[in-house]
Parts: sequence; structure tokens; C-alpha cells
Amino acid sequence: MSLTVSHGLHPRGPLPLTKTALDRLGAAVLLLLAAPWMAALAVVLWSHDDGPVLHREARLGQWDRPFHLLRFRVTGPGLTTGRVGALLQRTCLDELPQLINVLRGEMSLVGPRAEAPGHARPHGTTLARSALRPGLTGLGALARGRADEDTSAVVDRYLREWSLGLDLLILGRALGRAVRGPVD
Repeated sequence: MSLTVSHGLHPRGPLPLTKTALDRLGAAVLLLLAAPWMAALAVVLWSHDDGPVLHREARLGQWDRPFHLLRFRVTGPGLTTGRVGALLQRTCLDELPQLINVLRGEMSLVGPRAEAPGHARPHGTTLARSALRPGLTGLGALARGRADEDTSAVVDRYLREWSLGLDLLILGRALGRAVRGPVD
């Protein structure tokens, strides 16, 4: 599949502002649509072991600013080996709380993976990577069954080829994968 993309995303200029506005608007709409499901999942998780529903992970955001990535907790008594935790991970529903991160401006709907502090990056990816907010999904959603490795080439390609159409294509593929489950 080839994409005809004519824009590109650079740290300065109107496109990053447009992307941020669309990310936040999209996250707000998706949170409203997902709220009943998220509430039901929270009740199910809490009822399994009375532990916290959300798990917070330290990550690096745009320009290497630290933030706490949110996700539903899928480990703990009754969850680790249970159907609930497995279902959440298989369908990526454990990542729904990251929409809150997007709404806060800590993440984007589409971008490179959020890295843990101290994670060694491949040479040459530092500037391009840190110019972007980490995303709920990324270019790896376009690859069949492969995880996005976020190499410098992948990040550079995303920066060079960014368009609203590309983000929508990536989001559509990621949603389709979540609904179908992982491809082995």
C-alpha cells in the first residue's frame, strides 16, 4: 500500500498545533463514547481483588518531559491468570485510560511509543523522537502483525509524511486490530 502524503510534521508551525487540537478533540469524543465501557471495566477490575483500577507507569513525553502513562491494571490476584486481564490485553482495552493522557496533552493519538526513563535509544533517534508526543498507536499499525520498533527510520518517515489522512489510516488499522485481536 502506498500513501500519497504532501505535508510533513515539524516541531514548529501550524501543523503541530492542528495535530494537538485534533488529538485532544478526538480523545474527548472517544472518552465520552468509551466512558460506559471504562466504568464497567473499572467495576470488574475492582471486584476481582479490591486493588487499584489504574496502573501508572513513568514514561518520557515530548522533549523528554516525564509523565505517568495510565492503563487499566491487568495483573494482581485474580487478574494475572484470569480471563479479564487476558481479554483486556488482547483487545488493548487496558490502554483506554491513555485517552486521559492525550486529553492532558501528554500523549498523541498517533506517534512513537512512550519510552521508560533510562531506555537506551538507537543512535540518531533522539531529536526526532523527542520532538513528537508519544502515541496510543503508531506506524506499526500499518505493518501486518508486527510491532512498531520505532527505529529512527520509522520516526523520520512519520515526521516527513505526516498528514491527517495518515493519522486516520493508522488509527483505523489499530482499531481494526484491537477488534480482531492480535495476529500471530
